[in-house]
Amino acid sequence: MTTGEPNWDDIRIFLAVARTGSLTEAARRLGLSQPTVGRHLRSLEELAGARLFDRLPNRLELTVRGRALLQAAGSMEEGVGSLLRELRQADETRHEPVRVTATSSVSLFLTAHLQTLLAESGQAIAIGNSRARANLAWREADIALRMRRVPEEGDLAARRIGRIGFALYASRAYAEERGVTGDGSVAGLDFIGLPEPERVPSQSAWFDAVAAQGTLRCRLGEVYLRHRAAADGLGVALLPCFLGDADDRLLRLGDPVPELAEDVYLMLHGDLRRDPAIRAVAEALAALFRRQRRALEGTRRG
Repeated sequence: MTTGEPNWDDIRIFLAVARTGSLTEAARRLGLSQPTVGRHLRSLEELAGARLFDRLPNRLELTVRGRALLQAAGSMEEGVGSLLRELRQADETRHEPVRVTATSSVSLFLTAHLQTLLAESGQAIAIGNSRARANLAWREADIALRMRRVPEEGDLAARRIGRIGFALYASRAYAEERGVTGDGSVAGLDFIGLPEPERVPSQSAWFDAVAAQGTLRCRLGEVYLRHRAAADGLGVALLPCFLGDADDRLLRLGDPVPELAEDVYLMLHGDLRRDPAIRAVAEALAALFRRQRRALEGTRRG
């Protein structure tokens, strides 16, 4: 091994790559660029004096040296996280907002009901809009709301609190102009795409298959951008039902798509279940999702 000390960012990025098997996916979860992730990984490999991953088609696989480092790094991550949580709990004079991280679509939903969440929890709340998986062990967030997949590593408490349905929408003006009735027929229409799919199956891959019946006019990376474009009459967009159904400018073009529905999980570190402020926000979130179940799933309009 070469001389020098490991960079904490190198370790954090190594863990993300090891857990995803992909530079692209690790970069997405961390909110970094792929070149940045690759640079940190090379730095750690130089320090180790050995390859940590075998570069295979479509994935990275840990070498023997990499698996040994993963075990040590995971223990280190948990130990530092435990220290950070203990320091926060010991400082009773701090009055920081409870930090909630969620995807852009869920963040929109939370913001629409923020007044209720503040009143029911009695706590200040900070909502972070990110696709990256916040590291709960390192206190990058107090509560994470995540869709579909729940990480297995670490001392995380997770519970399913709801389900979000997705359907196709277009503006009523566009639908009238193109003779769209809302019966599910979309042949020959214009489409507002998601980012290009990186995996199959995915929402983006499903939508691209549907859009092949017409013209894909653009791709927009965030749900609020696709919502705005659909409302402005650019074409058909895939939107969460709670967002599309609540907008009188939009017409739903069929029922929610069963295979695209996503479960929502509330996650927090096991140690933080004892924190009264975090527990109050977690309960308020769970109650909100219960009350709004039909709107979220798309079984009730508006």
